[in-house]
Amino acid sequence: MTDEERARKEAALRELDELSAAYEAAKKPFDEARDALHSAIVKHLRERNARPGEVAKHTPYDRNHVGRLAKAAGVEPLRKRTVRSVRADD
Repeated sequence: MTDEERARKEAALRELDELSAAYEAAKKPFDEARDALHSAIVKHLRERNARPGEVAKHTPYDRNHVGRLAKAAGVEPLRKRTVRSVRADD
């Protein structure tokens, strides 16, 4: 490897290191904000302060994703299932 090639490689790796560090620094506040938003969504759905569709209108998520967050957190659905799935062993 020539001195010029080595210098270009080192410059490229330095640039990637700097940009990766900036990315990681920006990622932490984003992750914290997302986690806080998810906690608030779950809290308000659990307390029945607003319906999932209303929550979705005030967040960057659609109502299906709001429902997935609620389900993952163990929030009981507003309505019970009315249709029972049919199984061969029933």
